[in-house]
Amino acid sequence: MLRRTQWLAGLMFLFFFLARVGLTQIRDRDPLNEKEIDQMRESADFPDQRLELMINFARARMASIDQLRADAKNAKDRPMQIHDLLQDFSSLLDEIDDNVDMYASHKTDMRKGLKLLIEADSEWALKLRGLKEQSPPEELEQYSFVLANARDAVNDSADGARKELQEQNELAKEKKLNKIYTERPD
Repeated sequence: MLRRTQWLAGLMFLFFFLARVGLTQIRDRDPLNEKEIDQMRESADFPDQRLELMINFARARMASIDQLRADAKNAKDRPMQIHDLLQDFSSLLDEIDDNVDMYASHKTDMRKGLKLLIEADSEWALKLRGLKEQSPPEELEQYSFVLANARDAVNDSADGARKELQEQNELAKEKKLNKIYTERPD
């Protein structure tokens, strides 16, 4: 009986260890490659440029999903690849929203970038709806959760961008916006 208890305890430890490692790997996945990270660093002081870059990165993930759907060769791996791209897309949207919040808190002008974001959010909402409607049920089942998260992220991003654009326009009328992030008074 003691051996059986030790064996079960060891098995449970192994299970929890593997689960912890798996969750860490999922959480540590970076949606950006090294080149994109470098571009982000270079644009840190210029919110419009940075938002445009991030929008383009998110568009690239959506374009990759479209390519996967059009390519019949990878039908077996396609659902997992779409899952990962949707997860990267959602992570990028979260990063965009974090950047909008950061620049807004320092009253840095990003009106041009916000307009681009609002347009992109509309585009993405249509693409995600099309993905949901046109995906075969057996594939959709494998990425429906991340697809729903991506759709929610797009809706939240659009709402936040519209609200922030309105606030930025009011601050611009009062001439209280900084053009460059490093020129902020704080």
